[in-house]
Amino acid sequence: MDLLKQELPEHESRQHTETVTLDSKNKDMASVLALLPQEKAFITDDGLAGTLTLRLDTVQVEVAGYGSSTKQVSATRTYPNLAGQDTQYIPKTIQDGGRTLTLQDVSWQTDNTGSLDGYALGDRYTAVATYTGSATSSYVKGYTVTADYTGTVSRIALNKTRYVAIFEGTPLQPVEPVDDGLEATDPAPAASFNWPLLLAPLGLIAAAGGGIGIALFLKRRSELAEGGDEDA
Repeated sequence: MDLLKQELPEHESRQHTETVTLDSKNKDMASVLALLPQEKAFITDDGLAGTLTLRLDTVQVEVAGYGSSTKQVSATRTYPNLAGQDTQYIPKTIQDGGRTLTLQDVSWQTDNTGSLDGYALGDRYTAVATYTGSATSSYVKGYTVTADYTGTVSRIALNKTRYVAIFEGTPLQPVEPVDDGLEATDPAPAASFNWPLLLAPLGLIAAAGGGIGIALFLKRRSELAEGGDEDA
């Protein structure tokens, strides 16, 4: 008469650990923890949900990579009391901070020495030399932070269904056994046979056997007769 459908909810839960990875510009713990919330909601691929808690002992910070930069550097050197404005008196390269710099420009200054005991002294010169070069330095591009969150995830699964069938009507009565009047100890009646039908095939077999025997006898007799004529 009716069919009822009943959902059977099933609670499922388990422990889950999720590893998160994120980028950080700094490696100090205060900056890193500012990026990691103490708790976070999480849903697994198979639909279990829960709140996971940060495990501080799993927080790790690693260098994400290195970069390099190059910049121009310069240095100035002064060379006084030179006899003339000639660059042969000026070094073409210098060492500055472990880097080799190359002469780029020279400016000259005249030193007026005046006279001594009525004799004019020749002019002297001071060279101001500018040296340039490049400096390459490396730097950390950033840091990679990894940490584990753990907790219990669960769900209510409706993956089972029960159907209830409702019947209405008069109950069926069991069938009573039929009494054939035979006692359990009475021997079973002997089976009757149709003897003519049983003997007919046997007669045919016997007739066929007799015919075969007569044919063999006549053949054998003919062979013996032929043998006797040849001996005569």
